Amino acid sequence: MVNTIITKTTGKNKVVDFRDGLVAANRDDYANMHGAGGRKGKAAVSVIKVYICDYSNGTGVNSRTLHASMSPELCEQLLEVCRQNIGVQVIDPNLEVLKEQRAISHKLSKSADMGFGVLNSCVKLLDGIVKAEGEGRGVPALAALAAGARNLLAKPRDKAMEPSSPAPLAPIQVPRHMDFTYAQDRVHAFGEVKEGDIVPVQRLNIFHQTFRSDGQMGNYPWTVKITNAKAPVHFQATGATTFSSSGMTEKQEAFIQVSDADMYRMMSRVCHFVSVWEHTVAAQVVRGGLEAREVEWRAGSGSTSES
Repeated sequence: MVNTIITKTTGKNKVVDFRDGLVAANRDDYANMHGAGGRKGKAAVSVIKVYICDYSNGTGVNSRTLHASMSPELCEQLLEVCRQNIGVQVIDPNLEVLKEQRAISHKLSKSADMGFGVLNSCVKLLDGIVKAEGEGRGVPALAALAAGARNLLAKPRDKAMEPSSPAPLAPIQVPRHMDFTYAQDRVHAFGEVKEGDIVPVQRLNIFHQTFRSDGQMGNYPWTVKITNAKAPVHFQATGATTFSSSGMTEKQEAFIQVSDADMYRMMSRVCHFVSVWEHTVAAQVVRGGLEAREVEWRAGSGSTSES
C-alpha cells in the first residue's frame, strides 16, 4: 500500500505526521497550480494533512487519532519561524547608539560614585565632631571645620571629574527567539447542507512559546493541537461557512509538544516535498493550461481575421 506520510516525529505516547494531500488545479485554472476549491467543477482544496495519534491509554482501539488540514503556505510560515529560532545573533558593540548609551551610563555611574563619596565624607566629618565632643575637646573652630569638610568633599569630586572612557565591550550575543501563534477552523459541509445542520468541524492550533509559565526556557516549545467535533453550520453572506464553538459536540482533542530541531526538520521536508510536487505534478497542469490557452487564442484570432 502506498504511504503518503512525508515526515513525522514522536513524543511521549504520541506521534504527529504530515501527509500528502496536495491536489492540482484543473487545466482551466492552471495558474492556481494548487486546487483552491469553490463551485462545482473546481478542483478540491490542496492541503497538507496533519495527523496526531495519542496512545497514552494504550494502542489499537484504546488509541485516539485526530487529523486536520493545513495550507502549503502555512508550512512555509512555520519553517520561517523555525529559522528565526536558530543560533545566536551577534551585535556589534560599536554601533553609534550603543556607544552613546554606554557613555551616558558611564557618566551616571561616575555621578553616583561621587554622590556616595560625598555622603561617606559627611558621615566621617560628623563622626569626628561627635568624637571630639565626647573627648571633651569641644567642637572645632568653624574655619577648621570648613577646611576639613572642603578637603573631604573635594576628593570624590576630583575623582569623578577625572577624564575616563567606558571600557570596550566584546560583541554582544543575543539568543534568537521568535514566538508564533496560529489558529484555524474548518467546516466540512458537503452536499445539501442547510443553515444550522450538524456537520463535522476541525480546529488546528499551532504555536511556539519559547519560555514556559515558570520563566524557564522550554525544551519542547512547539505545540500542535487538533480538535475534531461536530457543530451547527452557519453560512455567511460572503459564502464562507463557519461554526460556533459553544455548539460543538462529540469533541475530541489531541496535542503534542515538539522540539525546535524536530519542527525544523519536518517543515523543511514538507516544503521540499511541495516544491518537488509543483515541479512535477503542477508543472504538467501549467503546461497543459498554456497549450489550451494558445489554442483558444489562435481560434479566436483566426475567426477575427476571417471576418
